[in-house]
Amino acid sequence: MSGGTDVDHPESLKKAGNGAAEIAGETRTAGDHPLDETRSAAKDFSADWSGGLGAALNSLASVWSLQVDGLVGRCRALSTQFGTTGGNYVEVESANTQTMKAVQPSPFG
Repeated sequence: MSGGTDVDHPESLKKAGNGAAEIAGETRTAGDHPLDETRSAAKDFSADWSGGLGAALNSLASVWSLQVDGLVGRCRALSTQFGTTGGNYVEVESANTQTMKAVQPSPFG
């Protein structure tokens, strides 16, 4: 047995890629809600309060935004990789099948 990954169902790769893309969208939507709320609170505390809470909330919003962007980016990258791998697998298997059909006489009987 090789150290690689066997692909028995390339359609599973497409399904996984679609799932990763879906998770990316859901993560973006879910991640934007608290970001909007935090930025709004930061604005309120910066305008009407002399403490450092507004600046702290702005900093938190920036870190949150970067984290959400990173997670969404990774999910999208996974989606692309799954799709590419599935497509490559199907392409190679098709080429191999055509090559074996062209061999005469067939070694497989």
